[in-house]
Order: sequence, then C-alpha cells, then structure tokens
Amino acid sequence: MTETASDLTLYGTVLVASLVGSLHCAGMCGVFVAMAVGAGDRVSRARLQALYHGGRLVGYTTLGVIAGSIGRAVDIGASEIGLHHAAAIAAAVSVLLVAAVHAAAQLGVRVPRAPAPPLARRLFAGGARAAQRLSPSGRALTIGLLTALLPCGWLYAFALIAAGAASPISGGLVMAAFWVGTVPVLALIGAGAGTLRRRMGVRARVAATLLVGVLGAGVLLRGVNADLSGVREAMQVSGETSAADVARTAEAPCPLCETSDH
Repeated sequence: MTETASDLTLYGTVLVASLVGSLHCAGMCGVFVAMAVGAGDRVSRARLQALYHGGRLVGYTTLGVIAGSIGRAVDIGASEIGLHHAAAIAAAVSVLLVAAVHAAAQLGVRVPRAPAPPLARRLFAGGARAAQRLSPSGRALTIGLLTALLPCGWLYAFALIAAGAASPISGGLVMAAFWVGTVPVLALIGAGAGTLRRRMGVRARVAATLLVGVLGAGVLLRGVNADLSGVREAMQVSGETSAADVARTAEAPCPLCETSDH
C-alpha cells in the first residue's frame, strides 16, 4: 500500500470513528451548541450553526497542525537512534490506552479521570466568559473556536492520532476528518433533535471504543511496519555491499600464487 493510500485509509477511518463517536460526545458539546445557536428563527439559527461549526473547523484543524508538528519533531529526534516513526508508535500506544480506559469504564470499573491541562482550562473558561459579551454571531464563532480546548478524552485521542501522523498537513487533515464526522449529530442537536443521543448513546459508546481501538492498532502497525521496512532495506543494502566486496576480493590476484622470476 502506498503512503497516499495509507493516509486516505487513515482519514476515512477517522471520519467513520468520529461519526459514530459523536453521539457519545454530544452530551458535552450539546451544551455549547445551545450557547452558540440560542433561540431564534430558522434562518438565524442556520447562520449561527454555520459560524459555530466553522469555528470548530478552524480550532480542530489548528490543533491537528500543532499536534502533527510535535509528532514531526519527535520523529526527527528519534531518527538519530534509528526510529523514524516514533511519533506514530507512541501515539498509537496512547490511543490504545484511551480505548482500554473507556472499555473498562463501560464494564463498570472505576477509572480515575486524567485532569485536563490547566492552561487549556483557563483559556476555555476565560474565552467562554468573553463570548457571552459578544454579538450572537461573534459568540457562535468564538465558542466554536474554543471547543478545541475542551477537556474531552475523545478529542484528545484524535489529537494523538494527528500527532502520530508526524506531519503538520496530515495532522490538520486528521482533525478536519474528525470535524466532518461530528457535524451531523451536533447540527441535529442544534436543530432540537436531542433525543437522538439519548436513544443511541450506549451503543455509540461501545462502537466508538471499538473504533478507537482499531484506529490505535492500525496506527501502531503502520509505524512498526514502516520502521521494520527501513531496517530490512538497510540490511539488504548492507548485504549487497558485502557481496560486492566478496566478488571483488575473489577477482583480485593472489600475491602468494604469482610465479616468481627467480
């Protein structure tokens, strides 16, 4: 599979996982949809929804670009010790841990929640307060932008996948695919269809956990196979060089076998 085909597979899997998991996350994000859209006629609500989701796209894509840049820096540093896809491997292991934690929680195991980064909490709280003083359009756009700072494990899982892509462009595309998958459910909630999440929430959590696990395993295999391919290529080159040296040695005249003139 070529690198481009592999990337397209990754984006497609992220899109499907996001679409299914958005039912699970609608509980947290639904509150912010209500804050952004508010009340009004159908035209004004549609405009505010567009601004809200546009802000989310910018926020998520920016997060993906940052995560992909960090992953790229990790790969460059790790390449000094022969690991060229360290970011993908580290991200995949982290995503698998996230899936395991979610699975344990659904089985009734009490799992302590990791605290959200303090800086993200402060920025989100301050931004949300400031948004309340803006016009309806400004508020919808600002709240959409701020959703990239939400303390959401689902969001962080996809940010880790973006970091594993080890490219600012690929990281941004991963989060853009994540955004596409979340739009339908959140748009329905903004239009007043909140019962959808209540009816399908449990099934969505199970399906989302499975899909995150599949994503993590896929990214892990991708990184490991890429590094193993590099090792195999290096061994092949080394073997070809050794064979060439042996051939040249065989062709060289033996000084002890030369006839003497004496």
